[in-house]
Amino acid sequence: MLGSLKGVLATLLDIGATRLELATTELEEERVRLVGLLVSACITLAMLGIGVLLLIALIVVLGWDRYREATLSLLTFAFLAGGAFSGWRWRVKFASKPRFLAATLHELQLDLQSLQSNLAQPSLDEARKALR
Repeated sequence: MLGSLKGVLATLLDIGATRLELATTELEEERVRLVGLLVSACITLAMLGIGVLLLIALIVVLGWDRYREATLSLLTFAFLAGGAFSGWRWRVKFASKPRFLAATLHELQLDLQSLQSNLAQPSLDEARKALR
């Protein structure tokens, strides 16, 4: 009985260590993903911001004499609509990310089910003793 308890304890410790390693790996992957998204977003915003400013200046200069109000109104509407669309896309993207530590939680559930089924079954030594 004591040997069986030691075996179960060793198995539990091994499972715990494995799951902790998996959780650590998932945390590192999530950190790398978020840093990559942040860097990408900053570069994208900087490049688009400069491009948009130059485009606005070009359009305003081209339409200044005849269509000053229409040009500025159209550009204002376009950028507000683009900003609203971009905000909506970020919201959708953020909401659709995978559940945090999903693989670790799934593995822990499988381990728990396995342990519960093993505890419900008598060990080979206990079955031999019962037969004697």
